[in-house]
Amino acid sequence: MTKTVSVGYGEDDRFIWAYDVSFGILLFEAISVAAERPRTEGTAEVLDDLHAHAVVGGSAAFVLDDHRWSESQQNFVHEIIAEAGRRLRLRGRMTRAEAETRYVTGNEPFALRLEEYVDGAVVADLADAMDRLIHDDLPPVPTVGHHWFYGVEGGPRTT
Repeated sequence: MTKTVSVGYGEDDRFIWAYDVSFGILLFEAISVAAERPRTEGTAEVLDDLHAHAVVGGSAAFVLDDHRWSESQQNFVHEIIAEAGRRLRLRGRMTRAEAETRYVTGNEPFALRLEEYVDGAVVADLADAMDRLIHDDLPPVPTVGHHWFYGVEGGPRTT
């Protein structure tokens, strides 16, 4: 069973669907990337938003150009998500135990549902798709009325 998160960008309501477990892992990794960078004005607010979205997953849409963020905050989010994707691709497959140790919400491990492992390449593909969404560079969806669904084994699907 999967839950999806709508990930949007732009005035023209472009969006993709993301598997919420992959989405959460990606945002938690992006927060880790940000922790290694110097803090600038507005960073804490953005990281709080990313953490909240990682935790609520499919309960709220995620917008890459959130109107509450300045242009520099939006660019910061795009940069750390892209870097998180690169790191996850390099890391490869993580066992459930590794992921639950690395990605913690409060005092609890991030909910991986029934996943026994997290494939970093699959999550990285989601990060790449988010970048392509920003640049309006996604391939056309093969079926009218459907949208791309990323962060799932076997590559992107449409739904």
